[in-house]
Amino acid sequence: MQTTWRPFAWVGAALCAGTMGTALASPLYPFYQLLWDLKPSEITYIFIAYMAGVLVTLLFLGKVTAHYGFLPVLKGGLVFSIIGLGISALAISPFLLGLGRVTIGIASGMISTSAMLGMSQVLPASHKSKAGQIASMVSVAGFGSGPFISGWIAQFLPYPLVTPYVTVLIPSIFILYGLRSVRQEIKSKPGRPSFMPKLEVPAEPTLKPLFLIISMTAFAAFGLFSLYGSLAPSFLKEMIPWNGPAISGTAIASVLFISGCTQFMLRSLPLHRTLFLGMLFLLLACLALGLTMSTHSTLWFIVADILAGLAHGATLLATFGLVGQLSTAENRGPIFSTYLFIGYLGTILPIVSVGLLADAFGLLSAVIIFCVSISLLALGLIIGKRRLDQSAQ
Repeated sequence: MQTTWRPFAWVGAALCAGTMGTALASPLYPFYQLLWDLKPSEITYIFIAYMAGVLVTLLFLGKVTAHYGFLPVLKGGLVFSIIGLGISALAISPFLLGLGRVTIGIASGMISTSAMLGMSQVLPASHKSKAGQIASMVSVAGFGSGPFISGWIAQFLPYPLVTPYVTVLIPSIFILYGLRSVRQEIKSKPGRPSFMPKLEVPAEPTLKPLFLIISMTAFAAFGLFSLYGSLAPSFLKEMIPWNGPAISGTAIASVLFISGCTQFMLRSLPLHRTLFLGMLFLLLACLALGLTMSTHSTLWFIVADILAGLAHGATLLATFGLVGQLSTAENRGPIFSTYLFIGYLGTILPIVSVGLLADAFGLLSAVIIFCVSISLLALGLIIGKRRLDQSAQ
């Protein structure tokens, strides 16, 4: 049993570094768009290449962590992350950048699922029950740091399409070395794990509707953040009088920093109440962003940015924690993979649709359609959760 915080520090650092690569490229998309003359839809394709890598990992490697334990998979994820960052830094074409993003996505899928399991092992006994919430907060810290650091480096340092990746790549190598000192409680199982695609949900029939609501809430929250991560640098210049990677990186990161603060402030609130708050914030954030696009108001953009952070933080805190409660030590890895699979679909299907709509009707109209759609989904989830709670009474 772990009695010190050192193993957690290394696992947490690996989770943070692994998630930093997720939105690291977001403030750089205007550079790539100018360099390669990309359409909005082509930017979304590059952005979701990362998500494709994550989904492949969750589909085919969902049981690897349960079979080998978290540590080998976490180390392997960091290796993939280092390779993906290297490819992205050296990319000379959209194809190579997409390849780097796919590799980083594979890394993120491996790191997220293994670190979730690892947190429950390496945390001191008095904090093990909070493993899901702590993992969520560490993930958000990594997600937020990526675009913030990348944007400011690209704004003021030379080689803006290389230097941001190097600043994450070098610490990742150091963390990979540091994981040598971490030990896992569960030993690897004999034989080989099954690589057949299989998504697992809670076996108890009464828990399945709640799991679906939780996962679809993540779908909506991930979709909202991905809109910021992929196309915010493009529509920000329509909203505010400043521009550049530092501004767009800060706008993207602020969503996640607010998310992290929200999770910290709501950590003692019952998870079901937190889930309702997250759904409500999600609905308000989409409405505010829709007003932003309609009015071109800087003030409404700030309001939308804050509400998006509140929504992201509350929904992730609640859904991560509830998935932990709905699963056991034996099936937590596969069930968490299913939850992430549905969530990451929200970063692909709506965002591709926005990119295609932007090509046909313009970016502002596409974002407004997105906001209306996610608002209706959030409203439906609120109603569904209320009915589920009433039927349980």
